[in-house]
Amino acid sequence: MTAPTAAATATARTARPGWLPPRWLVVAAVLVLAVVLTDAVSQAVVPFIRRDDWPFLLPPHTPFASNVYAKNLSEGRWLNWAWWVGIGQHSAPLTASLTYVTAYVVFVAGLWRVLRPVDRELHWAIDALLGLTVFASALWVQLLYWPGTLTPSVLIAATAVWTLPWASRTRPRLALWLLLATVLTTLTYPPVGVVLFLAAVVQMRARPWKDVLLLAGGYVVAYAVGVAVIYGLNGIFFGHLGLKIAAWRHPNPLHDLHTLRVNAGRFAREVLRLGSALWIAALVGIVAVVAAWLDRTVRPLLLRLVVGLAVVVALSAAQTVVTGVVTDPRGELWAWMAVLVPAALLLGGVGWSPRIGIACLAALTVFGVLTWRADIGAHQQTRSEYAALVDRATAPGPSGTRRPVVLFQDPAQRATSKGSIMAGTLRMMVRQAQGGVVPRWCAPAECVRIKAAGTQVADLGTVVGVVVPPPPVWI
Repeated sequence: MTAPTAAATATARTARPGWLPPRWLVVAAVLVLAVVLTDAVSQAVVPFIRRDDWPFLLPPHTPFASNVYAKNLSEGRWLNWAWWVGIGQHSAPLTASLTYVTAYVVFVAGLWRVLRPVDRELHWAIDALLGLTVFASALWVQLLYWPGTLTPSVLIAATAVWTLPWASRTRPRLALWLLLATVLTTLTYPPVGVVLFLAAVVQMRARPWKDVLLLAGGYVVAYAVGVAVIYGLNGIFFGHLGLKIAAWRHPNPLHDLHTLRVNAGRFAREVLRLGSALWIAALVGIVAVVAAWLDRTVRPLLLRLVVGLAVVVALSAAQTVVTGVVTDPRGELWAWMAVLVPAALLLGGVGWSPRIGIACLAALTVFGVLTWRADIGAHQQTRSEYAALVDRATAPGPSGTRRPVVLFQDPAQRATSKGSIMAGTLRMMVRQAQGGVVPRWCAPAECVRIKAAGTQVADLGTVVGVVVPPPPVWI
């Protein structure tokens, strides 16, 4: 090879990396793509708000809205209450939803950084695929409809995951980080703390086993501290040292072998319910776990994850066995980490491992994106239907004034939990359109006339009657 040819070749080799997009551009592009691809943009800009989230967006003493402060006695979410006092009650659905989605995007960017291999550089396309998979959690999408309630938890999660690499450099820092992150998430929405703990397990992948075990034990202690803080605050402000679990959660405190069997059965059924909701992702996760186990370079990292998951599942099982209360699948955020992390770990493996990891991430991304689009689409369809009814009912009359709105609901549906939830949702949408005036239930004579009209919106002269639609299939 001649000298000019060698020089040209060397120049080409050194110039080639310059054609690669900088990582900040990849991150920004992927996150924008994820928001659009999953249809999260629809929920962010035109949000559907679930009934029990409305109280966290309303001023105190709003008719038909539950008492936010009183919820601390049954749920212990003291930071949610503090957020409502300072910010939530002055917010609107749009600002709350934009804040929540933005905070989630920041959280995803931080978790994505933690899950990237530390010993090799990923091709930008593979890196982008990993980011999409992190975003498209098939469970997290179900939390988007409570932005007023859950924004504090995702803000804490975003802050914690971005400070994790710094905190993991020394044991004292990590101990402080673990305590603060776990206690604060326990005071908002505990399942988010589980994700942060598993992220810390991944962050510790190059550390000795002793540090990983200390992390696991520290998480259990920190969680206990968080529960103790809740008990203490309830004891001070309500005179009750503990939680008074709401009846609709069907508590069944452990006190004998019979309740042990009943509660264990409840937990088993909830695990099966979670598995049925994520069975496609679970199959992909099994493939990733087997591949990670067969790769000797990835196996030690997988074992650390297994230990972390064992701690998480044990705590979840203990909660159900002791209280009888089960966690809805949307609260089991660890399950997406259980299928995502093994696939991400394979990217740092040898042989066929990276290819298998890419395939698993691609499958999870497709499943996650389709789940997001279906879930948001179903909620947006309901929102559009309800919004059309509200617009018709609150439209100004010939005189330019709006008449009061009254609600009618089929008595059989009104007596159900699903019917009550959707009636409350429609009521708050009417309130928002009427500038704070909450619609009442129709009087008996009005109900008869609304039912006889046979339409969703009935003109009764002095008032406008609205028929609450049947509960949608997604609830």
